[in-house]
Amino acid sequence: MRLAELAAALSLPLEGDGSVSLDGLASLEDAGPAELAFVTGAKYQAAFASSRAGAFLLPPGFERLGRPCLRSPAAYADFARAIDLFHPRPAQAKGVHPSAVVAPDAWLGQDVSIGACAVIGAGARIGARVRIHPHVTVYPGVEIGEDAEVHSGAQLREGVRIGKRVLINNGAVIGAPGFGFTARADGVRVRIPHVCPVEIGDDSEIGANTTIDASHPGHPRRGHAQVRTRIGVGVKIDNGVQIAHGCEIGDHSTLCAQVGLAGSTVVGRFVYMAGKAASAGHVTIGDFSLVGAMAATASDLPPGSQVLGAPAVERKLFGRIVAAQKRLPELLRRVRRIEKRLGVDEADAGD
Repeated sequence: MRLAELAAALSLPLEGDGSVSLDGLASLEDAGPAELAFVTGAKYQAAFASSRAGAFLLPPGFERLGRPCLRSPAAYADFARAIDLFHPRPAQAKGVHPSAVVAPDAWLGQDVSIGACAVIGAGARIGARVRIHPHVTVYPGVEIGEDAEVHSGAQLREGVRIGKRVLINNGAVIGAPGFGFTARADGVRVRIPHVCPVEIGDDSEIGANTTIDASHPGHPRRGHAQVRTRIGVGVKIDNGVQIAHGCEIGDHSTLCAQVGLAGSTVVGRFVYMAGKAASAGHVTIGDFSLVGAMAATASDLPPGSQVLGAPAVERKLFGRIVAAQKRLPELLRRVRRIEKRLGVDEADAGD
């Protein structure tokens, strides 16, 4: 593909020689004369100057040093679009594979693809152009919106509702019963039926081996019944995430690997939860908050919070705590010297 053709495909302005031929994409350090690379800011000036790439995606105002480029206000995002052009998804045959099992009353939209050994349960509704890969199990009553894709090994439990253009990766389990029990009069614990299905909004992505649990009627949250576990629009969920019953994830939030949310957690819009972050049950995390890696939220966070640590504290306070921890060995030595001068032994110090 020539650079001018790529510019037209991405609707980006071209500067320099548009006849440069490109056959791939790579990083600034690894790219060769037939590859496209990208720059996101001034800190990459030196790497750009030494790069052997044939063409670049550059932000506005970045000096191109006479080299051919496409101008982009979001170079990384447009680099991602270019990847799709150079590496289109493998085509999956339309129709139902002979080894798939589709219930007689399931409804299939136009141009769907149902892979080998997939199972489509009774009353399921599969929208137009949905791609279901081999060994996917779709339980009865599931609804999948147009242009969604479900990869092999995923399990969609009873009544789950999947929006349009949703991507569900391998091994995800959507709508399994939540971990909910109550005690009988004799103290024996019995399971509460979790019959309220999960809902996932349009343009969301669910990572491999992630689990999103169904809820039960009347599951308490903030004094009212939260019937369903809900994932909003454009939510991005990484691999190995656990979302318990009755949780709600706001639009365009991001949950990184191994995040764990206890029941009835409410995550606002545009929230970012880094790897292994967690929440206690019935906690609300406000819009535009950042929960750092391995942070554990035990109480509500107002909008715009930035927290770290377990239990989670405000980011700047956490920095001061970490700095103080580094001084603890020296502080301990100083305390012992003071105790020695005062004639205080360890037993007295313990009292």
